[in-house]
Amino acid sequence: MNIVKPAITFLLTASDALLIVIAQAVFAAILVNGAIFTAPVPTLAALQAALDAFISALQDAALGGPAQTAIKNARRLELCALLRLLANYIGAVAAGDMSILLLSGFPHQKETHTKVGPMGKPIVPRVVPGKQSGKLAAATAPVYGAKSYNWRLALEATPLVYLRTAQTTGSRFNAEGLTPGETYIVTVNAVGADGPGDYSNPGMGMIV
Repeated sequence: MNIVKPAITFLLTASDALLIVIAQAVFAAILVNGAIFTAPVPTLAALQAALDAFISALQDAALGGPAQTAIKNARRLELCALLRLLANYIGAVAAGDMSILLLSGFPHQKETHTKVGPMGKPIVPRVVPGKQSGKLAAATAPVYGAKSYNWRLALEATPLVYLRTAQTTGSRFNAEGLTPGETYIVTVNAVGADGPGDYSNPGMGMIV
């Protein structure tokens, strides 16, 4: 039996990169479904500002020291606080209707004994250049019940010619030896007890 309530454990457990992926997915979902989520609390403008501030602080922390890391952690807490408020708003609007909750982009709570059926389609992976030239990193939000993930990497110019494929137990993928200046696309599906689900829409990033 499903519990019709947004799950927010990711606010504590997700890596910084995954938190960004989920926050962006929530923002996009609420924006697209504005006819349902008519007065989000906080506003989308406030959420976008907090997300931008966290992304900027995360980039600064990668090149800085303890002070920059402390700022990044503070920006993360601010973003998480807004996402908690937004989860409460989504729960109130959904009012027990799972179909509405699923439109919000938030993961949802399930009882531990709920049977896992066919795998859901992952959200579009976020693709960013690696810290070294010729590398990229991709991440998607975890899919409930997934045991592993299948990844496909291709050039934007030839999206059906897969240069790399990989299977991971987590919802992250890294690739190296790529050509600087080229734009690559990444797709991913989730594999569960009933087999693989559909592939995501492609995420895209240029290699430096």
